[in-house]
Amino acid sequence: MVDKKNKRFIDFRQNFQKKTELIEDLKNLILSNSRPEEKESIFKSIRKKWLKIGKVPNHLAFNLNNSYKHQIKLYYDLVYLNNDFKQKDLEKNLIEKKELIIRIKKLNDLGNKIKAYKDSLKIIKRWNFLTGPTRQNHDLKLNEEFDQHIKKIKDSKKDYLINKDTYVKLSIENKKSLIDEMKLIYDKGCIGKNEWLKKINSFETSKEKFMRIGPIDDNENEELWKKYKKLNKVFLKEKNLFFKNLKKEYSNNINKQIELINDLKNIHGKDEFPKQSVLIELKEKFNSVVNVPYRKNKENKNVFFNLLNDCYQRIGDNISEKRKNEKKNREKLKVIIKEIKENFSKQNIHDEIQKLSDIDVSIPIKQLNELSDFLSKKFKDGGHNQSDIDTNILKIKSSLMSDKEKILAKIKIKKRIDDIKKQIGQLENNLTFIKSDKVDNSIFKNVHSQIEKFNQDLILQEKKLSHFI
Repeated sequence: MVDKKNKRFIDFRQNFQKKTELIEDLKNLILSNSRPEEKESIFKSIRKKWLKIGKVPNHLAFNLNNSYKHQIKLYYDLVYLNNDFKQKDLEKNLIEKKELIIRIKKLNDLGNKIKAYKDSLKIIKRWNFLTGPTRQNHDLKLNEEFDQHIKKIKDSKKDYLINKDTYVKLSIENKKSLIDEMKLIYDKGCIGKNEWLKKINSFETSKEKFMRIGPIDDNENEELWKKYKKLNKVFLKEKNLFFKNLKKEYSNNINKQIELINDLKNIHGKDEFPKQSVLIELKEKFNSVVNVPYRKNKENKNVFFNLLNDCYQRIGDNISEKRKNEKKNREKLKVIIKEIKENFSKQNIHDEIQKLSDIDVSIPIKQLNELSDFLSKKFKDGGHNQSDIDTNILKIKSSLMSDKEKILAKIKIKKRIDDIKKQIGQLENNLTFIKSDKVDNSIFKNVHSQIEKFNQDLILQEKKLSHFI
């Protein structure tokens, strides 16, 4: 028994000696000329060693700890002369202390309050011996919050020792409730990745709460643990199956986007200008492709829409160029039409008309009709018969019409020819029912007269049509 006591006393003395040496190391570190980063590394090592060393004799502990804390303060006073290092370190210490507060909070959820208390001692040691200072306004709030959680854990431990059965029963009920909650989350149907991610987050939150309660000295604990493992297993299986299928869908949709990009590249590479309707259709198809990984989707979108914008730019440039040319040609039209009206003669009319037809723009119908009326009047004043006038005007009109206007004129003339032929056929059919034994038969003469008029009109229309072929 005496030997054990002596051994224990010797261990305390050794611990005191080790801690004294660490304090000397701290003093040397403060006086050294090393860079702040190097000092910080050695400083952390000293603090960790201090924490690992056991107790020292009680009558020596107070002065030893005060001496250690004093050297820690001197160290921070020195390194904080470097303002950049100070700001970074204060921020780092703030983050560390906030993380420790989160850890101490979670201990309050443990069902076994004895275990919660033991785990809190480790966090307290880290708080006291391994964290550095923070800004004064933060330090007071953080210390106060940390102390409140520690007090709550200590009070819970005392209450747990007095009312252990009540705590065990409450923990069992909480575990059952969490298993029911996880079942509801598992049974909830999901459509799409976003809903699945929400489901996973909810399930993981309940799992974490269940695990934080920890093991409980009760017969029901083992059964609840089996239920938890079974439920977790089937959930993970369903989750993995969904994301496996989602990968296949991702792959298919990426290939669809690449195909559309290649189609657009082919259009972009051609010399002729792309049709706007084709570009709109490709854009709609591309936008309809959903469920693509964010980065890949962003990359493909950039490629596709850069090509698309370039195609639209080419169309816009082409339209702009066409409008400029049309504007120039309209100005030329005005000059030539004015020249025709002011200096009309039989000798120069065909030359002027040729100039009009050479311009790569059609004459608006209103201007074309006005010019036709003017020329018709001039030809009439010159003694031409109406048939020649109509023929000449038609020649002029056909030479000045656009291809589209010519097609419409041909359709109109052909329709008129068909109507005339029907009329002639109908009249000729009527003649078979008229008796022609009397020469002065007025009806007979009238029908022949109408047929003759229609035949003349037919010749005129066919003549008109020949100018458009």
